[in-house]
Amino acid sequence: MKSFNITEKTIEDIFTSDKSLLANILLVNSGDLNQIARQKRFDSRRKMDLLYLHKNELFLIELKAVPFYHDIINQINYYYNELLKLQSQSKLIKGNINKILLVTQASKDDYKQCGAENIKLIEFNIEEVLSQYYKKFKELSAFLDIEPSARGVTRLYLLKSTLNLLKAEHSFEEICKIEGMSHNTIFNRLAVARLLNLVKKSGKNYTFTELGEKIINSESEIAEERFNETQFEILSDFVKDNPFFSQITFSVLSVVDTIFILSKAEYPVKYKTFQDFFVRSLGKDKTWKQPRAQLTGTYHFANYAEELGFIQKIKDDLFLTPKGIQAILIFQLNRSIKLINARS
Repeated sequence: MKSFNITEKTIEDIFTSDKSLLANILLVNSGDLNQIARQKRFDSRRKMDLLYLHKNELFLIELKAVPFYHDIINQINYYYNELLKLQSQSKLIKGNINKILLVTQASKDDYKQCGAENIKLIEFNIEEVLSQYYKKFKELSAFLDIEPSARGVTRLYLLKSTLNLLKAEHSFEEICKIEGMSHNTIFNRLAVARLLNLVKKSGKNYTFTELGEKIINSESEIAEERFNETQFEILSDFVKDNPFFSQITFSVLSVVDTIFILSKAEYPVKYKTFQDFFVRSLGKDKTWKQPRAQLTGTYHFANYAEELGFIQKIKDDLFLTPKGIQAILIFQLNRSIKLINARS
């Protein structure tokens, strides 16, 4: 008898956490499949892999992450006989016991041998099970699909003049004329403001959110071109506490996360190293195909992270600030909670 290996445990973990994947292999309805036992130990200290209730029948499943070999027949027959004993002792629910053997490869002769022993032999693909598990997990974990927005400004402080004009109740067209900017530039600024929860849009009209009102009302007595320290503090707290609010909040904290990951190998982190890893980790190497697009996109989000006080750039070196360390801990906690909730 071959030893139980880590690959088999991994596949068991997957089937246990998502029975629909097992049901697909067994060609049954997952709603009719209920687990009774996993790795049940008998008096001989042998351990049965999986036992499921399917409608009024029992599925005794022996999982092997290897091609078929003859000794498995003796193994599954042993478990079958042990289950019959439990049924006779009223320690297991009554019902027909179906012997099912899952292997990665089998020949026609193997199917004949199993058929003669009333064993249902099924081949499965390990790579496909692992891929399907991640695919389903990804569908449940929507935040994994959050990617950097195509809209952007080089610096967040550029939003301030536009927001001040919006506060003065100027229309979109009037803001464009007063700023001397194109429609696309102003649209980009307001799009970024929306993704930071500063404004909301109804039809063609933009209005401030509660957060936007708080920031705009925190203006210093002396008007400044950039957001003041208090305004940036309010905005950074929102981003830190709401990492999955939008593409921008997620991307800003992904900048910090990227630097944190890379810092384990080298610190401070070189900007070029950060840029390459950031682009790949967020899947933008397929949408930001041109080097210039990758350079610009990364530059924007790194700037935002620096403005919000999460990182500090000195020449070509990137450092984490105390605020950045705090932000990444909260980011990782929130991400872990979402992952757990996705599987519950």
